[in-house]
Amino acid sequence: MSWLPRKSPTLELAAEIAEMRRQGKTVHSLSTPTFPRREFAAVPGLRHQTGLTASRGMAELRDAARSRLFGKWQSATHDCVMTAGAKAAIFSVLRGCVPTGGPVLVVSPHWPSYDDIAMLARFDVAHLQTTFDEGFRIEEAMLRKKLAETGAAAVICSNPGNPTGRVLSVEEVDALCAATRDAGSVLLLDESFAEIVFDAARWQASAARLDGHIFVVGSFSKAYSLQGLRLGACLVPQQESDAMTAVHQALVSAAPTPSQTLALQILNSPNPVPEDYSRQRQLILGHARRAGWELVPPDGGFHMFPRLEDAEGLRRAHRSNGVLSLPGETFGAPYGRHVRACFGKPVDEMVDLVRILDLQTDLQGRAAP
Repeated sequence: MSWLPRKSPTLELAAEIAEMRRQGKTVHSLSTPTFPRREFAAVPGLRHQTGLTASRGMAELRDAARSRLFGKWQSATHDCVMTAGAKAAIFSVLRGCVPTGGPVLVVSPHWPSYDDIAMLARFDVAHLQTTFDEGFRIEEAMLRKKLAETGAAAVICSNPGNPTGRVLSVEEVDALCAATRDAGSVLLLDESFAEIVFDAARWQASAARLDGHIFVVGSFSKAYSLQGLRLGACLVPQQESDAMTAVHQALVSAAPTPSQTLALQILNSPNPVPEDYSRQRQLILGHARRAGWELVPPDGGFHMFPRLEDAEGLRRAHRSNGVLSLPGETFGAPYGRHVRACFGKPVDEMVDLVRILDLQTDLQGRAAP
């Protein structure tokens, strides 16, 4: 039987929770977001078109994405291509611009879809496993050793990290760029959470000079809470732009025109980012301290990846109180002691979730000998 991609574990959990709520049960997700519902019926001047845009997307939107999603990059050597979501961007880069021969090396812990997208593009997958004890840092010596051992054709890394919430240091970005360039590998940086950062100086520093082996992916879904638009963007080296766009054309012709039109309206609006998640972050960090979770504090995005004494036992206890979560192994085999905690939710929902988590912690404390 030929290989088939897995069902998304994050979408599966979200679907399970939606079904339980439909049955009248009160449940929460510790591991997946609840995006705000955004209504745009009254957006001034919005006109939907049914015709296709240029294959690389609307020129005005590409310019806006350069300055917003990719504002920290000096991108004169790269084209900005609009895509039907970040997944389509990653697949199109791998299938169109990465030479076959070596595997795709994924920096782990990682968003599980990276593995499936790479395999769908007909690549094997290897993992560069970072550790909690080292703050999930990417060590250049370890990276170069792994590149040499695997002969990796490409490296995929998220920044801010999913599930860790870490923003890469300038030293880590420099190491990724230099090591992949020296190895003849493509570097694919996924910056889907670019508009959700809590350490602005660290974020602005986490860029390097773009050259012909570096691709950068952005997502309107995460940055602006517009997951239903299925709209992404990618900085593509100009010499690779035709190949990448050709693959994307084969998939969807062009990013959806109504999605591009609405995204441009939102980027030009006074408050395009509906929520900065600062308060929600403080709420979950407060619980983490009270519960004694070991934690690398998140610098960006809306996830963190605490290490727990008994992660599976805690997940079972949470489930008994209506809080569902994903096991740490979802984000890489060695991470069984972890759980992805997501604070990408409305404040009221986050308050309710933390209250339940605190009650569970109090009960466990009382039960302890």
